[in-house]
Amino acid sequence: MVRMGWSAPPASPQCPACKTSVFPAESFMAADRKPFHKKCVKCKTCSKVLTSASLNEHQTQLYCKVCYEHVFIPKRPSGEEYGGLVTPDDLRRKEEEERKKLEKAKRAKAERRCPTCDMKTYADDSIQVTDVFYHKPCLKCVDCGRGPDSDTPMMLGPKDNEDVFADEVLEPFCKFCFAKRYKMSALNVAESVTIM
Repeated sequence: MVRMGWSAPPASPQCPACKTSVFPAESFMAADRKPFHKKCVKCKTCSKVLTSASLNEHQTQLYCKVCYEHVFIPKRPSGEEYGGLVTPDDLRRKEEEERKKLEKAKRAKAERRCPTCDMKTYADDSIQVTDVFYHKPCLKCVDCGRGPDSDTPMMLGPKDNEDVFADEVLEPFCKFCFAKRYKMSALNVAESVTIM
């Protein structure tokens, strides 16, 4: 009969969040098959409790989707996500998108098409804002979503555009959002603009 020497059981892994031992009964496999305590599976930034579907991991730290995007996905000034290097294909694609938007806007004016849904408008179901026709339900402020009424005239204002030489793209605003965006008094805006 051969006697085998006694050896200690393997040490329990440590929870990456609290650095204490995690035993199988209390473990939760969160990221990279590393066990966490169930109570430690929460966002490092806002402490929101996470599930396997809602967690994002960065260097063994857990984050909810909102905090992860805020911390690790920088935004460009225009609000677009930064995706790394800008290639010539990216520039061509962006130019093509802008060209299509401008063609759509020109066609909308010529054919009395609603810029929102791209369907033809008729006198009984449309509202004219400067020289552009919108369906009544389609005309909404791009900032607050408010539609036109007797106290809220709508107007077109330029969309923020990085290329100062590009054709101007106009978007609908209520008088309040227009005044706020272009730093005017809402009373002055109301006096100078009317819905047709």
